[in-house]
Amino acid sequence: MSMTQSRSALRICAATLALLGMTTSVWARESCAQPRDVVALKTAAMQQELMVAALSCHETRLYNRFVIGYQTDLQRSDAVLRGYFTHHGGIAAYHAYKTRLANAASLRSLHDIAGYCSSARATFHDALDEDGVTLATLVADRPAADVAACRGRMRVAESPE
Repeated sequence: MSMTQSRSALRICAATLALLGMTTSVWARESCAQPRDVVALKTAAMQQELMVAALSCHETRLYNRFVIGYQTDLQRSDAVLRGYFTHHGGIAAYHAYKTRLANAASLRSLHDIAGYCSSARATFHDALDEDGVTLATLVADRPAADVAACRGRMRVAESPE
């Protein structure tokens, strides 16, 4: 490849990266989330973390109790999440978001399995040992890394892909 061709290829790559960055920024600016959307985003993150804990920490029994105990609330929350992504990125973005959450949880468990499992067991304890605790209460204090302020509401700060 000649020097001119290399420079042209670099310019094309730079332009493509800049375009992708602008696309993500535009998507983020237009993805304002209502408080119920934020709860659904946090709930999905917690459920993915607990799903990974079921496998990585050998806590399938606790995860099954969690899913059965909160089945209706989890289904409602997932419907809100699907609706949010249907309006802000499409169903592929919904699936990409959940996959990214599971992958991130899995990586965290690999880096510190003892800490990850301890944290998951504490979450299971909070969810299963308190009568009447709601999903919204469980996720209220959890961070929402993908969410930032947006004119009094919230917005997803980065593309889920």
